[in-house]
Amino acid sequence: MAFSETVYLHYLSALLEGDKNTCRSIINNLMNEKTDVKIIYKDVIQKSMVRIGELWDKCRICITTEHVATEITKEMLSVIKLHGNYIQPVNKTVLVTCVQKEFHELGARLISDFFEMKGWNSIFAGANTPPKELMKFISEKKPDLVGISNNFYLNVIKLFETIDMIKLKYPDQRIIIGGHGPENCYVNVIAKYPDITYINTLEELENYITESFNI
Repeated sequence: MAFSETVYLHYLSALLEGDKNTCRSIINNLMNEKTDVKIIYKDVIQKSMVRIGELWDKCRICITTEHVATEITKEMLSVIKLHGNYIQPVNKTVLVTCVQKEFHELGARLISDFFEMKGWNSIFAGANTPPKELMKFISEKKPDLVGISNNFYLNVIKLFETIDMIKLKYPDQRIIIGGHGPENCYVNVIAKYPDITYINTLEELENYITESFNI
């Protein structure tokens, strides 16, 4: 089944209905058709969850529907991860997490899974990670890259506190930032830090990996 807007609309409809089986069937069909995983992530998973968020924000769906859609999406990410095409290990480690008080972890999990398919050892720390705990993990795992997700704009202060804490102890640590929280003027602030990059798309992430790590 080739990907089209109809596929997205079919998936979105099933997601809104809480129809897990149909969602799984659509994702399995796309994987069997060797659809680029970036397309599935962007044009099915991400696009549908953005739409779910918009509908909830406009009070057109209830919070329970949004929660069910989120849980189904987590399962679909597992399906993609299970059947994804993996390349040979590249001997690199990435630690992916969410800033403290950030409970929207789907984007971070997607990125963590994407790194795994790219041959990285990807450690996913999940939502709401306190900076001090994150520092312990960095000390123990010594990752080549740290990825931090921040979607809620009010958590931007927490984001910069975390960045400053990491850079104070590990000035050469490479960090990527994702999510909607730092958009607009905050991206310019991030750009002033050494070895920190704001990533907005999977294409940007692929280019970053190639240019920064030569892989």
